[in-house]
Amino acid sequence: MHRLLIVFSLIVLTSCAPKSSSTRVNLKNSFIINGADVKIGDGIASSVVGVYNIKEKALCTGSLIASNIVLTAAHCSPEHVSDLKIIFTNDIDDIITSHEADILQEFMLSATDFKVGPTWDPKNESIEINTGDIALVKFKGKIPAGYRPATFLADASLLKIGNMVTVAGFGVNIVSSKKIDPNKYPHLDEAIEYGEVLCDDENGKNINCVEIDTDGDGILRTTTAPISSTQTTEIILDERKSGTCSGDSGGPAYIRQNGEFYLFGVTSRGSALCDEVGVYTNALYYRPWIAETIKLLK
Repeated sequence: MHRLLIVFSLIVLTSCAPKSSSTRVNLKNSFIINGADVKIGDGIASSVVGVYNIKEKALCTGSLIASNIVLTAAHCSPEHVSDLKIIFTNDIDDIITSHEADILQEFMLSATDFKVGPTWDPKNESIEINTGDIALVKFKGKIPAGYRPATFLADASLLKIGNMVTVAGFGVNIVSSKKIDPNKYPHLDEAIEYGEVLCDDENGKNINCVEIDTDGDGILRTTTAPISSTQTTEIILDERKSGTCSGDSGGPAYIRQNGEFYLFGVTSRGSALCDEVGVYTNALYYRPWIAETIKLLK
């Protein structure tokens, strides 16, 4: 999984949530907390897709923005594009566990190309804001009935402090923690690396450690949170009541007007326990890059 990156002393870089029989997932991810399940036929479901790495069994979320193009996060990028599948469903497990060839052919389509934003640099841990965490995926095949590309927000005038944002994703919706003794915990460094344990660092010593457990990934959910601040290319939400944080990475952030959802953001990263803030790449800033890059995707 991807490396840890501290932002505003609270935020960690998110990545894709591993799908397995275990309910434990990497907290360097995004998931819907205190949200509601999205039903088949709901308007918000028409452009939200799963971005699934079949090799790593890792799940992200994305937004359909053209008939064969998905917008997602750069940190969801696979080692090989052939490992990536775009999944059309409200329940990821229903598709990836299916043995019906016709179901897989219709609802799990293969990616053909993947390009990350021009300033994305995962090796540079000194970048704490405006990280450029945005990417495009091209896939082959026909989108299923009921799906259509999202409509972008016309401009950034509504991205103001206090305005409510709707987010959606396939991540887990339950997170719990318990205190542990770091001196007695087996393989502590590995557990910290994979987000299973969180500790404070005091002069190189791990203190105040907690073990994290999560559950409920694979179901499309949605919730809302207010804008708390903005950066040049990022929007920050106050997620103390609800928000994103494992499997929601790359998913959409919308402004809702007159019952319609208008896309502006991409889920990037959030607080370690997904209960304080969430950071979203402002896709409106990248519209010129998106338009030019779509032409280059194979």
